[in-house]
Amino acid sequence: MIFSLIALLATANFSGTWETTYGDMVLEQNGTSVTGWYSYGTMSTIEGTVTQGGKMMFTYDEGTAAGRGWFVLSENGTSFSGEWRAEGAQGWSDWEGHRADGEPSTWVLILEAEWQESMRENEYSFGEMLDAWLGRLEGIEIRHRFIHDLDDVRNFCAEAAVLSGDVYLIFASHGTTAGIALNSGTVSARDLAEALLPMTNLQLVHFSCCEIMAGGTDEAIINSRSNWHDDFAVSGYTTSVDWGGSAIIEFYYLNQILENGLTPVEAARALESDIGFSGASSTPWMDGAGFEIQTP
Repeated sequence: MIFSLIALLATANFSGTWETTYGDMVLEQNGTSVTGWYSYGTMSTIEGTVTQGGKMMFTYDEGTAAGRGWFVLSENGTSFSGEWRAEGAQGWSDWEGHRADGEPSTWVLILEAEWQESMRENEYSFGEMLDAWLGRLEGIEIRHRFIHDLDDVRNFCAEAAVLSGDVYLIFASHGTTAGIALNSGTVSARDLAEALLPMTNLQLVHFSCCEIMAGGTDEAIINSRSNWHDDFAVSGYTTSVDWGGSAIIEFYYLNQILENGLTPVEAARALESDIGFSGASSTPWMDGAGFEIQTP
């Protein structure tokens, strides 16, 4: 009996990426504790405990609704079944899931603000330029989305959290030392760091934004967790960088990472060596961009 119980607990591991009745879900199990997120409407959270019988008892929070429930793994660990009930409700509803299929990939997620401010301006997109440039690389999946407020940032980060593989995240927008500038206002360093928490698959956060690295955004992100991937980094600019200069810098920087296989830190060193205006020093034709990179 004791042996059977030990064997059951050893196989009751809910960690992983799941496709479920209520959206994609990422769970991380440490011992008997389970935490995670799922993409139902917005970034929803789930926390639970695995009992001695192998059942995960959980609570969930969707922002506008919350409740509790339970999951039980199948014998082969590739699916689960269970039920949930909202706070104050009487009846239970089914909640099922199976492990997400597909081989891990390398993902580039570009989250971009709308640059034009009126109908008098032509529409233009820095992200589309990056998409076209990086799209020539084999084995790279690129997703380009426009963001208008903090909810957009949270929702797209929650969706990206369930992607299988490494994610390289690029923010393209106006920026200040206080954060990124969107139509709805500035998204602060703290809000950005919280939005990124579900993304345990992050390898890089790059800000194609002016002045971000002169504030505390990079530190807020790095300090938000202790278990970043090896070689994880946050990069961006300390100055009001020239549009053309930033394009040259980012084509080179991202190409070194995604095509030539350098880590972000190695790519930053190569950038400093090969493109003179990328750092603090100016040239006769271009002001210094103030490119910086920070690691945990």
